[in-house]
Amino acid sequence: MSALFEKTSIKSLELKNRLVRSATHEGMCDRDGFPTQALFKLYERLAKGGIGLIITGYAFVSQDGRSPFFGMQGMDTDAHVPKYRKLVDHVHQHGSKIAMQIVHCGRQTTREAIGVQPLAPSSVKDKLYLLTPREMTEEDMERIIGDFAQAARRVRESGFDALQIHASHGYLLSQFLCPHTNRRKDKWGGSVENMMRIVKEIYTRSREQVGEDYPILIKMNAYDNMKNGLRLEQSAQMAQMMAEMGFDGIEVSCGIMEDGNSMARGELPLDVFVKEWSIYKNKNSLYKFIMTRFGEKIIKPMPFTSAYNLESAKEIKRRVDIPVFVVGGITERRTMEDIINKGSADYISLCRSLMADPKFPEKIRGGSDEPSRCIHCNLCLAYLYSHPLRCYHGKRL
Repeated sequence: MSALFEKTSIKSLELKNRLVRSATHEGMCDRDGFPTQALFKLYERLAKGGIGLIITGYAFVSQDGRSPFFGMQGMDTDAHVPKYRKLVDHVHQHGSKIAMQIVHCGRQTTREAIGVQPLAPSSVKDKLYLLTPREMTEEDMERIIGDFAQAARRVRESGFDALQIHASHGYLLSQFLCPHTNRRKDKWGGSVENMMRIVKEIYTRSREQVGEDYPILIKMNAYDNMKNGLRLEQSAQMAQMMAEMGFDGIEVSCGIMEDGNSMARGELPLDVFVKEWSIYKNKNSLYKFIMTRFGEKIIKPMPFTSAYNLESAKEIKRRVDIPVFVVGGITERRTMEDIINKGSADYISLCRSLMADPKFPEKIRGGSDEPSRCIHCNLCLAYLYSHPLRCYHGKRL
């Protein structure tokens, strides 16, 4: 039997295989973050397709932590619990386990989306969202830590099999862990220990809410593509600290939104970004022309390479004694098996491969050597601002 289809467990979470659907924004919730039938149907397709664990699209823990993306999930009120419990039951009926990812978007949002000026560890302009956030106060810290902990409680009460805290891709916790976005001189910045303080506080209070037996996972960046950004030597130390404080698994990713799309790699369809994203719609025609025609020379997107986070995952795996999940450009069965057989990581996280084909895990189990049909056009990302998740396979709307 392939090592990919061994049964494993993480505390109370029992998994039928080592294939994971990495958290992917779906845009299938209503304005208040409640799931629609479209999300029920998507998760049913993923479960029937053979994935062992579904990690939901990110769910906001507070109103000022929302994304400007269409249809974000929410977990900021107790009213969310009954509807998400139905969603969890639906996934379980179709043979998969499910975890919820929770987030605060920090500066990666807009005033229009949240009604106030976005906040961040430091007042550093975001060149993608074209805004300068407000630097967080001690009161902001306390409130948001509490919001994460209460969201964690709701996740368990909703019946999710695990919780994942989103600390990657340039959202709020990632902003604290990145020297480019965290320039504080107080107890929340400077040293690695100080940059990690908010993560530790959130973990501690969340653990108090969910109990010792409940799996708490975290998704983190190993590095980004910013001049003074996060580097592997720092993130490996952070991962070691996360393991020591009690996290039950680490998913290794990379990149922030403004660094040239390094988190996804492949094409960067700037014409669609300029057309679809509201922050660019009001720009003058000259700006739109320059970004459409010459934007790639300015932003310098990174080309697609296979398993582009693998080396980082291997280094973090070497430092920790908890399961490591690796995501990013893993599109072939033999690559996945090689990763597991060599002990480079414990779980394979898939994102765009499952957008292109939810049945991909079942095809792998059947022995198929066909790679994912994803062509890395990244139109799925570009259109998410105003459309539900789908695979476009290179065809623009």
